[in-house]
Amino acid sequence: MNELSTRISENKVYILVIGVSLAMAIYHMTASQVLLLAPKAHINAHLGFGLLIIFLDRFTKAKRFMDKSVTALLSLFTVISIGYVAVLWPELENRAYFNTNMDLVIGIILVVLVLEATRRDFGWILPGLTLLVVLYPIVGQSLPEPFRCQTLDFDQAISNLSIGLQNGIYGIVLPTSANYIFLFVIFGALLQALGGTKFFMLLANLIAGKMQGGPGIMSIVSSALVGSITGSAAANVAITGSFTIPLMKKVGYKPEHAAAIEASASNGGQIMPPIMGIVAFGMAGITGIPYLKIITMAIIPALLYFWAAGLYVYFRGGQLKIKQENTEKTNIKALLFSLPSFVVPFIVILILLMKSYSIMYVAFWAIVSSVAVSYIKLHNRPGIKQIIEGLVKGARAGAGIAASAACVGLIMATVTMSGLGVKLSSGIMIWSGGYLLIALILIAAICVVMGMGGPSLTAYFIVSMFAAPALVKMGVGFEQAHFFTMYFAVFAFLTPPVAIVALIAAKLAGAPYIKTAIEATKAAIGGFIIPFMFIYCPVLLLQPQALIPAIFGITACIVCLFVLEVAFVGYYFINCNFVERMLATLAGLSLIVYLILQNYILFFTGIIFFVILTCIQLKKRQSSSFDYRSEQIGEKA
Repeated sequence: MNELSTRISENKVYILVIGVSLAMAIYHMTASQVLLLAPKAHINAHLGFGLLIIFLDRFTKAKRFMDKSVTALLSLFTVISIGYVAVLWPELENRAYFNTNMDLVIGIILVVLVLEATRRDFGWILPGLTLLVVLYPIVGQSLPEPFRCQTLDFDQAISNLSIGLQNGIYGIVLPTSANYIFLFVIFGALLQALGGTKFFMLLANLIAGKMQGGPGIMSIVSSALVGSITGSAAANVAITGSFTIPLMKKVGYKPEHAAAIEASASNGGQIMPPIMGIVAFGMAGITGIPYLKIITMAIIPALLYFWAAGLYVYFRGGQLKIKQENTEKTNIKALLFSLPSFVVPFIVILILLMKSYSIMYVAFWAIVSSVAVSYIKLHNRPGIKQIIEGLVKGARAGAGIAASAACVGLIMATVTMSGLGVKLSSGIMIWSGGYLLIALILIAAICVVMGMGGPSLTAYFIVSMFAAPALVKMGVGFEQAHFFTMYFAVFAFLTPPVAIVALIAAKLAGAPYIKTAIEATKAAIGGFIIPFMFIYCPVLLLQPQALIPAIFGITACIVCLFVLEVAFVGYYFINCNFVERMLATLAGLSLIVYLILQNYILFFTGIIFFVILTCIQLKKRQSSSFDYRSEQIGEKA
């Protein structure tokens, strides 16, 4: 019995959740082709659907009468407040900051509903942070500089946060969820329901099954492919990890190594074109950078990341003596039969993006093409239940994103209107002393802290509003500044002590959580270094750069990631001793500092260390091979 049938049999109210979820999906698909509502009414409908789905879904899971009663009341308040805005939105816009008492009551209810929906979906961290930021101006006006900030009267604050429809809940973030993210979340969930993961697993097994590291390399390839369509690292781990982790353990990987490989690979799916994760759509929504340009700029950094992650697996496989054998023969016939179902939607996406159609329009035809092609197949055609389950699962994920986007809107409105954003941006420049590297480290640390407690999209939205302007003022390109913030928001999911992706992978592998998180950080080291690389080597993001510095820069990046993985794993051609690992570390550090200072002496120093390390390892391998052959001859004699 599938998940949908199970939930229906357990709780009949779930039928209502299915109905609202399908209505949300159908509404957005229709709205991508026909103008159904004005922009504000459309965003309000998106929020209403999202809040209602979250509360109704929680109602089906509640056990106690009190929990059910409170959740039912929240659902009722959602219908009333969203309905109020739906009917009166033109008048509400006209009387912004001069609202009636009834307007203000509805505005307060909307703020509470958004905070509670976010808490129920993501925990206390994001709504708690939101409350702190929203309440800060109340005490901020009494604080000394540099902590003093402007404040608004209570009625003006509520108007700014919600019912005025200009900022806050209805500001710049929620439209990004409605117009850029939601339908691609539906597409990813539907593709999973139609069996997309099977195709990617077969393809990964065919590509990587016979390489050193075997299933580990297969995990890297499959997670990169699956992650590029799901937009969720957690979902990626659950999908691919359930298959690859047991396979890795079976051939000799330690549980923490298997879990770390899967976690790092799954998290990297968020930066892998052509679809990438929802953070990329968020970037397109708030920056105005065309999505096609974003995925084009992301190609080289993504390849560098998976190069580094693949090296970790390759070296770890050699260290653990994982044999180069295909553990499972690839069914070429099944691969070819499933090929059109997943190639056609990707071709449709790329063609429509190149023709400059809107993201919603592109996502609509991606969904339609994936369903249409799946029914053309002669075998294993999907049932209507699979499609409904995909739509419901996607709408449920999209509902959570809508709530968190509205919550972030509350933060952005407060930070903007209180002048806190300008202070934070200036603060980064002051705290860094005007040194770009220190500013980058500060922003990276803030992103990691923000990303540990919630969705990477949320961390990106919050940090980018003050970090990107600060970097631009310090001479960094606009696109580079946003890419830097986006990368650290994404890879915060892997950093202890709250490494969500590593936690899920550790559970699947039966591995210690902290060990898994530390190993995952080693495997994903590229995700923490590459953002610094493309700041100092802009050609990585296809930005203009002189030919010679560009060539040296790309070479430095490739070799740097290589030697750092050698240092972390402690293996190259054979196991490394302490001196060899130090050589690898010094080579990597020299190349990183070269990128920052553009001093060619440092570049050649790093390359020389790398060459010395390679020569030592080759000599040791030849010596160990000679000793092994001598032992075999002695045994035969």
